[in-house]
Amino acid sequence: MNALFPILIALAVGTLLPIQAATNAAASRYFGDISYAALLSFIIGATTISGYVLIVRPTLNSPTLSSGFPGYIVLGGLISTVYTIAITYLAPRLGVGNTLFIIITGQMLAALLVDHLGIFGSIRQTLTLQRATGVALMIFGLYLTRKNS
Repeated sequence: MNALFPILIALAVGTLLPIQAATNAAASRYFGDISYAALLSFIIGATTISGYVLIVRPTLNSPTLSSGFPGYIVLGGLISTVYTIAITYLAPRLGVGNTLFIIITGQMLAALLVDHLGIFGSIRQTLTLQRATGVALMIFGLYLTRKNS
């Protein structure tokens, strides 16, 4: 498969995050509370992924299920909840762009740590000066975008 394809998918998915922040904020205004907006988001997400599983019927790794699974894998769902509630709260207060720029900067800082340590079975990528400089430039960019806000 072309090495460009996964990058294009990541870019496309990235374009959805500002839309998610804006529509969740709009739902929050409509319902009058961020928790109902987040709940609606998760109901739609659960319904969508359930439909996908019913139609595609992906293989379930049953030997792994019978032997138990690492408890830390539930963090994904908990983090999704925190993220959804946070962007729903922050987007109308900071603006969609500022909210996502700050969040993405935090994501990059955490990603350096996760990659460097290979946390949760991730591919290990050593923290190099080049990678650290890239994130430092993001932090400087965050400073520039927030300077006149």
